[in-house]
Amino acid sequence: MYDIATLETARHYIRELCHQPAVQEGRRTAPLWVGDATPADTPRPSENTARTRTAALTDAPTRTQEAALQSPGKARAVHAPGSAQAPPPAIVASDKQAPALEKPVKARPQAQRAQQPVRLQQTDAKRLLREAGLTWTSSGKCANRGGPTCTSLEAVRSATVSSAIELKRRSGCPLVVTGGTEVGHAPGPYSHYEGYKLDIKPNACIDRYITKNYPPQGVRGDGARLYGRSATSGPLFAREADHWDILFR
Repeated sequence: MYDIATLETARHYIRELCHQPAVQEGRRTAPLWVGDATPADTPRPSENTARTRTAALTDAPTRTQEAALQSPGKARAVHAPGSAQAPPPAIVASDKQAPALEKPVKARPQAQRAQQPVRLQQTDAKRLLREAGLTWTSSGKCANRGGPTCTSLEAVRSATVSSAIELKRRSGCPLVVTGGTEVGHAPGPYSHYEGYKLDIKPNACIDRYITKNYPPQGVRGDGARLYGRSATSGPLFAREADHWDILFR
């Protein structure tokens, strides 16, 4: 049993508690009773009831925070009785920027390879020369590329054979090949062995044609006189002791 003074104090405390706006996480909660007094047919809450409701209002934010910590991203808000539903949380932009997409690297075009000359087998080269009226000979009576006294046409450039045939056609002179791609000649990138040169036997017809149609281009290091329309392009004729050394470019 409580005395009158204690009951009045509890009643006054409950009235202030009910009329004071409850603030929970920035939201306003309606009072438990409207007006200065409760309805006549509603029993007034006891002191234990008031304490229970006060504890519920006080512990609500704590339960909400605990739920958020236990299940981040799936936390369910706990609302006090009679409170409005909370609006969805605002999306906070992250300070971290998304990694920039790498630009596709353009494939660099592959360097063009130097055009390799078309080379002929010996049988094909001889057939082409024979069909055009050219002949060949060797002091060693052989066609082995590894023999210095042989006359070989193995791996000769197709352009070299075509140029020799053209020289035969333009001059109208008999042409006899005495040197080809065999070893024993001076080395170099435009040498006999690389398929750029042929030796032909001199005769009055071809001597006259060369000296008349191709101006002198000086004297080579070994003393051979040079003839040609250019020192850097086109055929270049070198008059050696017993043959014409011809560079077909």
